[in-house]
Amino acid sequence: MSNSLIMMTTPTSTSILENGVLPLTTISRRRGQVITSTTDNIVFNRPGYYKVNASVTFTSADTGEATITLQKNTVDVVGATASTTITTATTEVRTLNISAIVRVGCCEGISNLSLLNTGIAITSSNVEIDVEYLG
Repeated sequence: MSNSLIMMTTPTSTSILENGVLPLTTISRRRGQVITSTTDNIVFNRPGYYKVNASVTFTSADTGEATITLQKNTVDVVGATASTTITTATTEVRTLNISAIVRVGCCEGISNLSLLNTGIAITSSNVEIDVEYLG
């Protein structure tokens, strides 16, 4: 069993501009001190591996590519990007999911994890990210 985990959500409608960080406003579950949070970040306080699952439900007033990217210390996590094409503005409700294992090296110190909207502007109706320390 993991000794530290966190589940953060933003269950309210939130406008997120192109290249905007998705807000994480509510700690829904938390155990241990290895993983903490700030307004828009999950904070890793110990070296090791972390299992990350994120889900974003949204609409968009624009058409085009909606893309969400997981970042560690403002650098994209390789392979941790999800996207979809919006063809009908305002009416399409979409959900993007990201699953990744993130490594924090022994010399990195504290690391920050965030979700970035790298596509068109969106309005999220639910953002959830679950992180579990694997050791």
